[in-house]
Amino acid sequence: MRMRLRTLLRRCLPASLKARMSVVVFLLVLAAVASLALATLSVAERGMRDVTGRQQYVSLASAAVFIDEELDAKRNVLRAMADSLAASGAHDGASLQRFLAAQTVLGKEFYSAGVVGIDGLVLASVSPFKPQAGLNLKGRPYFEQTLATRRSVISAPLNGSISGMPIVVVTQPVFDAQGGVRYVLAASVNLRQPDFLGRLGTLKPGTGGYLYIMTSEGVIVEHPDKSRIMQHIEANGPVSEPTRRAMQGFEGWLTGTTTQGVDALFAYHRIAATGWILASVYPMHEAFAPLHAMRSRILLAAVLLALLAGLAGWRVVLRLLQPLERLRRQVRQIRRQRLGIEALQIERRDEIGDLSRDFYSLVAEREIAEAQTRDSERRLKLLTDHVPVVIVYIDREHRYQFINATFEKWFGMSRKESLMHSIREVLGEEAYQLREAYLRRAFSGEEVEFEFTVDGDIEGESEGAQGRGRRAFQTSYVPHVDDSGAVAGVYGLIHEITKTKAVHTALQFAAATDTLTGIANRRRFDEQLAQSMQRTRATRAPMALAYLDIDRFKAINDSLGHHAGDEVLKEFAARLVRSVRASDLVARLAGDEFVIVFEGVKSAAEVGQIGAKIIDAIRQPFELAGGPLPVTTSIGIALFREGALTPALLLDLADQALYQAKGQGRDGVALLEAAP
Repeated sequence: MRMRLRTLLRRCLPASLKARMSVVVFLLVLAAVASLALATLSVAERGMRDVTGRQQYVSLASAAVFIDEELDAKRNVLRAMADSLAASGAHDGASLQRFLAAQTVLGKEFYSAGVVGIDGLVLASVSPFKPQAGLNLKGRPYFEQTLATRRSVISAPLNGSISGMPIVVVTQPVFDAQGGVRYVLAASVNLRQPDFLGRLGTLKPGTGGYLYIMTSEGVIVEHPDKSRIMQHIEANGPVSEPTRRAMQGFEGWLTGTTTQGVDALFAYHRIAATGWILASVYPMHEAFAPLHAMRSRILLAAVLLALLAGLAGWRVVLRLLQPLERLRRQVRQIRRQRLGIEALQIERRDEIGDLSRDFYSLVAEREIAEAQTRDSERRLKLLTDHVPVVIVYIDREHRYQFINATFEKWFGMSRKESLMHSIREVLGEEAYQLREAYLRRAFSGEEVEFEFTVDGDIEGESEGAQGRGRRAFQTSYVPHVDDSGAVAGVYGLIHEITKTKAVHTALQFAAATDTLTGIANRRRFDEQLAQSMQRTRATRAPMALAYLDIDRFKAINDSLGHHAGDEVLKEFAARLVRSVRASDLVARLAGDEFVIVFEGVKSAAEVGQIGAKIIDAIRQPFELAGGPLPVTTSIGIALFREGALTPALLLDLADQALYQAKGQGRDGVALLEAAP
């Protein structure tokens, strides 16, 4: 993020130092003035929000008093009617109906009205609709509460049973001469009538604000949108947090966001007569419109002031940087070799003079360092071009940035033509694929070694002798980590290991080969037997171990001599190798003792056939210098299928089979199977 910000500033700021300093002055003045102005306006906005919020709450309290007075006025109308009805002596339906018809004030204050007996039966009524015969209010909460409290009651909002309109019912008991309740006057107020609390609209805050009334349970009693009356406040979605707090009992003002996402001031006050919640919503953008307009004007003034400061700074910077401009011209002349570096030694005592003299010292030191670097590079080139090691440097695009002379000598590729070209272009696709995975590991920070071979001339044992063959090389990749910790490139060191590999291979062969017969020795046999048994357990394919010796070999040695005995051993080994599969291992343990490891045999019968084949091959007379010699062998075979048997125990089992074969008269085969 910081690097991207720096890149953006470099692109946006002018290249000239004078222009940059002027822009910086402009930005600093703009930031200072704008920050001060915005901080002041922020404080003023918080203060104004507190004042406006308190004003809203005070105004709402006044509106609640007004609503209480409106409702008390309606109660007083019913109270006066109740007194008149008690004094009129009307007792039947006709006289009660004439009494209601004579009350002209009912049509102004109420939507409908009626006289109800204490049994709940409506005895007389006036309404815009045709009266419903036999209408009974018994069991309705407002009626029962009136009888129980003997006081006037204002009902919760409800839908009229006849009109279907949202109404509020106001009741008043009518007492007889003994003080008992004789009738109940019940009058309804249509909540959708324009004149219901009509003056409430004049108290709304601003032009975009509004007031509404809801019960403590959230049912809307009065709202500018008449379609929402009698709906729950959450009918159009979740309510705002201030409204939720008001339903829980809060009174006062809060800031919050409406369900439409508008920031607003909310105020709430309870209406004493009903317990309803009177609420006001005042959008912030309207409440603080003058302050927002003032903010725009202040920001414009800040920009103008910053521009003036930038122009003034431009003139001051031009004057102050004149000595630096002269120094720049001198440096340019020195680069073009029109002046010597002595021109930089000016006698000014300010920062420009110090800069000029330091620059002179720096240039002088750099010239000395460059001369030393050139000498070092010549010595390094002389050294790297004569060491018997290929040295290369590879960049992140896998291109050669450095190649020493040995590379050209060994691989026959021109250094000049290979530099700045990729490994794929220089060595070919196949060679690149071999190196790609190792290069990726090296560029991740890991030191890597690998080997490869190429066709070429190989030096022989005698001086100057050469022959064609495969040359072996070992490559080491060493990461070059820069100061930031990233791998900038990779050093490649290539050593020829052809002779070393040949010696190693010869030593490995000698270590695993019997010197007399040329077949595997005891060491190779021990390794192979353990591996074969492990594979047998994994694949569940049986294997066999044959243990052989030459019948009466000591007599051959004693009668014909050790030289003849050695010839018999070599021919015996050769016939064993020719008698078995290429995958089978033939080894000499010691003296005339031989072993054969058979992997992947099918059955004991197959092993027996192989043993018989070997017996037949050995029976053919051995041609020695002294003439043909009859030779026989005894074979003991141990069959292994599975289990925890060790190689030593399997060899012992084959040895037991060999003794069994000898006990049967020699020149034969005995087979034992290892227990699982």
